[in-house]
Amino acid sequence: MKIIGHRGAAEEWPENTLKGFVNAIESGVNALEIDIHKSSDNQLMVIHDPTLERTTNGNGFVAQQDSAYLRTLDAGQGEKIPFLHEVLDLILERKVHLFIEVKAGGLENELVRLIQQKNAYDFCTVICFNHFLLKQIKALDPKITTGCLLVGTPIDIVRMVKDAHAEYLILNIYTTVEEVVTQCRRANIQTAIWTANTEAELNMLKALSPDFVMTDKPSLIVPLA
Repeated sequence: MKIIGHRGAAEEWPENTLKGFVNAIESGVNALEIDIHKSSDNQLMVIHDPTLERTTNGNGFVAQQDSAYLRTLDAGQGEKIPFLHEVLDLILERKVHLFIEVKAGGLENELVRLIQQKNAYDFCTVICFNHFLLKQIKALDPKITTGCLLVGTPIDIVRMVKDAHAEYLILNIYTTVEEVVTQCRRANIQTAIWTANTEAELNMLKALSPDFVMTDKPSLIVPLA
C-alpha cells in the first residue's frame, strides 16, 4: 500500500505549495495529490479552492485573476501559488507520482499540452469528479492515465470507471466498502482512498488493501503504513 501526500502535507505545511510538496516527499510519500485551476491568462495554477480567501491573502476567484497577480500572493509561510509546470518539474526530478485533480472545466487542452511537453506520462494521473471531463482528456491523448473521483458506493463500480475510460478509482474513506475495492482489483483498476490522518483510520484502510492511501499528515502516516 502506497501513501499519497494530500495537497502535499495539508495539515503539516501550507497546502498545495512547493514547500509542502518537498516536505511530503522527504517524509517518504510515494505520490502527491494536487488541485488545479486556470487563471484568466490561461496558466494552470495549483490551488484547491475556486476562490483565494481560505489559502492565500488574496481575494476573489482564481479564474478572474491573471497569473502575475496570483503569484504576488502569500499561500502560507511566504510560499507562492505554484504553476503546474513547477510541480511537474519537481516530481520528475524526485521520481514520485502526481495525481492532478482538475477542479474546473475549460483547461483540458492546456493540461494535455503540458503533460505532453514534459513527457510526464509515466509520472502523473489526471483525476476529477467530472467523469465526462476525464473521457475528454482521454480523447485528447489516450496515453494519459486518469482516475474517477467518487463519494459513494455504486453497485457496478467497474462499469462506471470503464465508461470514463479511466484506470484509477479514488474513493472517500467513509463511503468505501470492501466489495468496491474487490471489484476494482478483479478488473485491474487501481484504487486510492482519502484521507487517513490517524492510526485508527489507516488501520481501517489496511483491512481493505487499496493500492494507495491519501493523508494530510505524511510524517505520521508514512512510518505506520
